[in-house]
Amino acid sequence: MAELNFNYLKNNSIFASEYKPANKLLKLYNLEYYREVMINARLLAENIVKKIFDLENLNKYYPLTNGEERRTLRSNTKYLQTELDYPLSIINLLNEVRRFGNDAVHDQNYKFSKGQAWRAICDINDIFVFILNTYTDKKLYYMRPDIAMDAASNKRYNKRNIINSPKKLAIKKHHSEVSQARELVKNKKKHHFSSRLKKFLRKK
Repeated sequence: MAELNFNYLKNNSIFASEYKPANKLLKLYNLEYYREVMINARLLAENIVKKIFDLENLNKYYPLTNGEERRTLRSNTKYLQTELDYPLSIINLLNEVRRFGNDAVHDQNYKFSKGQAWRAICDINDIFVFILNTYTDKKLYYMRPDIAMDAASNKRYNKRNIINSPKKLAIKKHHSEVSQARELVKNKKKHHFSSRLKKFLRKK
């Protein structure tokens, strides 16, 4: 079995925060906690999709369809697929990890094998690799041979431009926080002035 680690996430501008959760998958795998591997892989997939929404500036409040009551990993992935020209194989990886995680949570009697747990870890790795290879200058290797072959021949694996870089997102967040702080101070001043005015009028 090929070796795999997530060290490439450690100081990455996009996924540094996902290094520990990703590394946790390997620890759980080595401890033979295969069900927990599936559950945590699904959580990682959710975070990855949310990050893609940020990078591509996608509408997080897209309209729900087909009687859906709330936005889930499934609906997020479906929306992502309609909005972006991602390879179908990458969408399939996300869906597979989601199904693994759902089975792990809802079917306590199902016994996950070592091979299934390893497949889920490879799925997560290859999703990370796809994003980093296409949005940055990284040239990381895919673990699954079918994905590697697809990447070698599919133009959809070509480099993409980041609409919202991590730096831009941080600046936007900072500006938003500053605006909120200013608005709060402004409202407090208004409230304070109004209170003083009321006291003055009562004295009259």
